Amino acid sequence: MTCCSIGIEQGTFESLVDHWQHLIEGCPESTFFDSQTWQQSWWAEFGEGSELKLLTVRTGSGDVIMIAPLMVDGSEVSFLGSTDLVDYHDFITQDRLIPLCIQAVVSAISEMPEIDKILLQSLPGNSPTITQFREAAEQAGWNVELEQEDVAPRIELPATWDEYVSSLRKKDRHELRRKLRRLEAAGEVKQVELSSPEDIEAAMGDFMRLHRMSTPDKNEFMNAQREQFFCKVAVALARDNSTRLVFLEIDGIREATSLSFVSGNVRYLYNSGYNPAHSKLSVGLLNHALAIKSSIESGHRVFDFMRGNESYKYHLGGIDRQVFALTATRLTSGKSKVK
Repeated sequence: MTCCSIGIEQGTFESLVDHWQHLIEGCPESTFFDSQTWQQSWWAEFGEGSELKLLTVRTGSGDVIMIAPLMVDGSEVSFLGSTDLVDYHDFITQDRLIPLCIQAVVSAISEMPEIDKILLQSLPGNSPTITQFREAAEQAGWNVELEQEDVAPRIELPATWDEYVSSLRKKDRHELRRKLRRLEAAGEVKQVELSSPEDIEAAMGDFMRLHRMSTPDKNEFMNAQREQFFCKVAVALARDNSTRLVFLEIDGIREATSLSFVSGNVRYLYNSGYNPAHSKLSVGLLNHALAIKSSIESGHRVFDFMRGNESYKYHLGGIDRQVFALTATRLTSGKSKVK
């Protein structure tokens, strides 16, 4: 794919439905955050007070080859969605190596006189956008700063559960086996995985209950607006066969939960909760371990714990991937000279 003759324009969610899906299907590793379902759901819930800027890059023949899902808040332009709810951001394209397309986006932003700051958060460390956007922005007269925002541990999954357990560090392998035996001795243990929109809608109340009781921080995080968003987006993505809502049951009672989303061959652990009364049984960690087992059996190649360096992620074999934030501030006034 080439980008020798390009143009840029602003689209809408409605006008970009087919183009968006086409780009997602051809993207090497798109996440559920990239989907139009997620982006449109987030915008509907949290976009008030900001201006939507869905910039599209087209070839000379009219093909859409990149979508930049952006929003303007005052003098700042950023991706849709803040770090409280979005772990990964990027431009949506099938080809991550099209510098002229990035230049077109930078030029379009530079020609917005009200904008003096560009904030691109949650960029995965392996994204070419980091280098390409920095170079294009600096060329266009912006001062660019890059900082590590967080880490996001993930596991490259083997073909079998036994291979996975054997790959863990000796101490972690021993502890996982010991905890599984102790859990099995506590009663009738069952993990239930829900994926249909109807089942997920009916079970989100139990997810919220377990999420809130996990820790004071999670209870504070899950305000009414975020709860409404979680429920809506979980059901909406279930219609795309992406949502996985999991419960660990002991004697028929749900004691731990996790909400994951599948995109391609990657399963993303989005959020979770458990009953602290059963913390000695490690129900939260073991629910994740059994979700990893389910992912292996489903043929997924990666289990992504996403942002945050919680210790359980490393006990289960997570390896850090860095996540970056790129901030560009305008050094020159007027429109960009980059065309």
